[in-house]
Amino acid sequence: MSTRSTITPPTDSRKSGSTGFWTYENKLVTVFFFAVGLVFFDRLIINFLMPFIQEDLGLTNAQVGQLAGAAALTWSIASIVGGRISDRVKSKRFYLVALLVAFSVVSFTQGFVGTFVHLIILRLMMGLFEGPTIPVTQSVLAMESSPHRRGFNLGFTMNTANGLFGGVLAPIVIVALANIFDWRTAFFFTIVPGLLMAFVIWKVMREPRATTVEAAEYGAPDHEGGLREVLRNRNVWLSIVMFSGFMVYLISLQVFGPLYITGVHGWTVSSMSLILAAFGVGTAVWGFVVPLISDKIGRKPTAVFFGLMSALAPLAIVFVEEPGLMGAAVFVFAAGMGVGGLAMSVIPAESVRPAVAGLAVGLPVGVGEFIGGFLNPVITGAVADQYGLASALFISSGGALVATFFALFLKESAPSKVSDSTAAARQSS
Repeated sequence: MSTRSTITPPTDSRKSGSTGFWTYENKLVTVFFFAVGLVFFDRLIINFLMPFIQEDLGLTNAQVGQLAGAAALTWSIASIVGGRISDRVKSKRFYLVALLVAFSVVSFTQGFVGTFVHLIILRLMMGLFEGPTIPVTQSVLAMESSPHRRGFNLGFTMNTANGLFGGVLAPIVIVALANIFDWRTAFFFTIVPGLLMAFVIWKVMREPRATTVEAAEYGAPDHEGGLREVLRNRNVWLSIVMFSGFMVYLISLQVFGPLYITGVHGWTVSSMSLILAAFGVGTAVWGFVVPLISDKIGRKPTAVFFGLMSALAPLAIVFVEEPGLMGAAVFVFAAGMGVGGLAMSVIPAESVRPAVAGLAVGLPVGVGEFIGGFLNPVITGAVADQYGLASALFISSGGALVATFFALFLKESAPSKVSDSTAAARQSS
């Protein structure tokens, strides 16, 4: 039961002492934007280096899928466990800094691998340390955000950071480094931004505390409820299914899209990196535009409309025969990526008691990573070996359609629309 009416939040000098744009809320959004971006950068660079790695280590498409799935397997477990820890841990700042340092060191060591087994072990470790970072950052932001900006703040730090760092900078920067040096050296460079980001978070972030009545609930101790309570929420279940579908969509596209562009279309690795960068730019732009739209018109209609658009991106890679046109197409159809962010964090976080928001975010991330990030690439890689790489992209499109279908059953959770409904009900009574 909500404690909204009984909690008196403390006065926060962090916000009251700041004027203009550079409030603590905006500082935290900025820092978490770079931190989450780094997480996706480190996780996704292996996809863009895969043409080099596959040739060097002699990997099959099935092994490529297994490498993608390895990080997702431990990410899925760590997201759920880490989400619960983020609700209870004494120092969220220390916890987040330790995670950043750990996965940056593991990312660095990937440059020393000599076998498939060695690399897959390191990918398992990557997921273990990266998985909890999302529930931690998102639950802290849910507490520190102004209610009318929650959708934008969470969408900007998740979707736009993912698109800019994982989708734009990763293919361009990492492929360039691999071309100049080699793919191993590209991994060596990743430790520098990781350690720098850990230092910045340690200096800027403070232990979160409530600054509004609503935000106070995000910091209230979870004396009752928990997993059983969260799993009784319809929107949480729908978010789990939706995010799983979007993970099938995204991982299949990111893992097998580069191989299709270079292997089937026969285009250069540089062309491939630019096309995937266009998808990343689209993710970055639409990643905050779509949640912002959902703040105004509601989560449900936004998820259905833009979810349908996402299904067209993998089809464009298969059927478009001109690089420039393909890049333009995936940029536009990347609009659907904003829906993945809604399902991953925004909708579940605002659909439950705020004291269990970390767990509510961790469940879609964890289950989605297991189904879409682990099982999907392993199975899809085997299917691609049997029926060709195009089948992997058809599976990608199907995942987006599944997510869109289940979005039809969401219960509206956007604060503006819920408030409008409450006001209308009061007027009619």
